[in-house]
Amino acid sequence: MSFKIVLTARVLSRRDMESFQRLGAELVTIPCQAEDEIIAAAQDADAVVVLMQPYTRRVIECLAKCRLIYNAGTGFDGIDLGAATEAGICVAYPENYCTEEVAEHAIALILACARKITRLDRAVREGKWASFEKREIRNNILPPMFQLKGQVLGIIGLGRIGKAIAALGKGLGLTVIAVDPYIPKGAFQQASAVPVTLEELLEQSDFVVLQASFSPEVENMIGMEQLKRMKPTAYIINTARGGFIDQEALYTALSEGVIAGVALDVVEEEPDGIGADHPLLTLDSVIVTAHSAYYSEEASVRYKERMLEAIASVMKSDLPQWVANPEVKDKFTQRWG
Repeated sequence: MSFKIVLTARVLSRRDMESFQRLGAELVTIPCQAEDEIIAAAQDADAVVVLMQPYTRRVIECLAKCRLIYNAGTGFDGIDLGAATEAGICVAYPENYCTEEVAEHAIALILACARKITRLDRAVREGKWASFEKREIRNNILPPMFQLKGQVLGIIGLGRIGKAIAALGKGLGLTVIAVDPYIPKGAFQQASAVPVTLEELLEQSDFVVLQASFSPEVENMIGMEQLKRMKPTAYIINTARGGFIDQEALYTALSEGVIAGVALDVVEEEPDGIGADHPLLTLDSVIVTAHSAYYSEEASVRYKERMLEAIASVMKSDLPQWVANPEVKDKFTQRWG
């Protein structure tokens, strides 16, 4: 009996797909976003590979043959885990494949903001180095700039990546504070981070890093009210989900000097991203890195290996190693074991 895998997101190259076909499975890519499109594409699939598509209860209930929803990212906000569990479908993901990469990227963005790297680079490309005593650079770009050591790094979300960011931040001499209502108090001590409220974090931090799990409840959690709590010299770094920040409020806050700047690896408009004419890109105080924090050559290999391992497992009616809904085990075994 053939085993059909449908990719509703384009996450594998043609060469990558060849290694999956060696499993003896039929592999098709049908990029789609709307619920009806996903149902039409995946209703006869034995496994689906998704990335930020809405796998709602309605969609899941139409996946009569499906035993695996493989989430090709690290966030599950688009997948109804409860519905998947009820249907005996395991939801797997590439656990911990890019923790260090995202942490390093967040620190790189902090350094780029602190030292105004992108603004200085643009100024040189525009011929402003050769101006009289670098007047525009000296007067309009460099001030204010502060020594990094001793400044405050506030982390929203102290999971694996948040802890890795905390460790790197401590190595740079930053004082680390954090907020995460879902972890025990001992976890803050292990990460050498001082637990605070969100309001305290916003008021005290020189750099606010968003690295929490996303859900509809926290959409636009950083709006104008929160931005006004921050120091006018503070920066936001978002390596989590674009939906955490109200982008209209962010644009207004940056335009009016409420905060000093922002570095975004993610935006609200994903997966398509933003165009060159987006209002945020008209501001010198904005850095955008096109959702690239996850990437390294090593992470790319881990990413594909874990997807391949998960699919191979369910083809043998085994539960994959990294499962987001482990409570599905009994139902999965009853249906497919």
